[in-house]
Amino acid sequence: MAVTPAQLASIFAANPVRGLRGGDGWKVDSTTRDIAGFHTLRTNAFAFSLEGATSFDSPGFCALVIVVEAGELTISQAGHVRTLSTGDIFVACAWQPMTLEGSDNLDLLIVTLPAWWAMQRFLDGFLILPDLYVAKDYFAASIIEQLVRSILALPSSEDTASSQGLTMLADLMRTALVACVDTGKALPRWQGRMGAILEFIIRNLDTPGLSAQDAATSLKCSVRTIYKTCAVYGTSFNAFLIEIRLVTAQYQLVRTHDRISHIAYGVGFASLSHFSHQFRARFGVSAKAMRQELGARARR
Repeated sequence: MAVTPAQLASIFAANPVRGLRGGDGWKVDSTTRDIAGFHTLRTNAFAFSLEGATSFDSPGFCALVIVVEAGELTISQAGHVRTLSTGDIFVACAWQPMTLEGSDNLDLLIVTLPAWWAMQRFLDGFLILPDLYVAKDYFAASIIEQLVRSILALPSSEDTASSQGLTMLADLMRTALVACVDTGKALPRWQGRMGAILEFIIRNLDTPGLSAQDAATSLKCSVRTIYKTCAVYGTSFNAFLIEIRLVTAQYQLVRTHDRISHIAYGVGFASLSHFSHQFRARFGVSAKAMRQELGARARR
């Protein structure tokens, strides 16, 4: 059976697919572990392009960790072309357009991670290039592949183990990228303005009163440019900032025992009451109720 654009979009971060060719013998298995999507893909030769995310809160606003288990995959993004073979690992920014071409008998492991999570844990130091590549001959490449397989094999009920496994994966990816990326030949990673805005917010998330003017000053552009860039993605700077603060707080709320006030101030809210109002508006329940409900589920 040949792959359809909808099937590809479900794996590659729900981004629009263009120019699909080939993809016979399609076999795929997808599951979720904690905040990550895991996909195993087997297919014959194909080629297609992804347009990139069109909204900051869409599934496409994520990072892709791609592990090649057999065959060859060529990825073109932001002017860089990389051909991967068995054992290679590549990190792609799914909100940027890219083109992929696969060989016959291609086997891939793909992990989709929210952009804010990936940046906080292993991409925050990489203002370097859109070609984040770990070669098969790097000693930890096989360990990373094995860890991805191990997380995938966990029962869906093992939330704590999945969370711990993803933290280990982030630590390994950070170490591997530091060792493997040639910064001397790199171009600025955040060629897309929205990516630069996201990176600025992640770096300054705990700063109360963060503004579009602060972003413009840091990125050496006008405030109008910040406003226009966010508008292209159907949002505003303040809405973008609050969304990232809230989803980060939610992640910490359900996976740590930190006090709610500590979490709220740690993601940049100046007052607990403002955090509580925004959290309820975003998730439909209070932070306390969400923690209690999840705790009750775990006990059951």
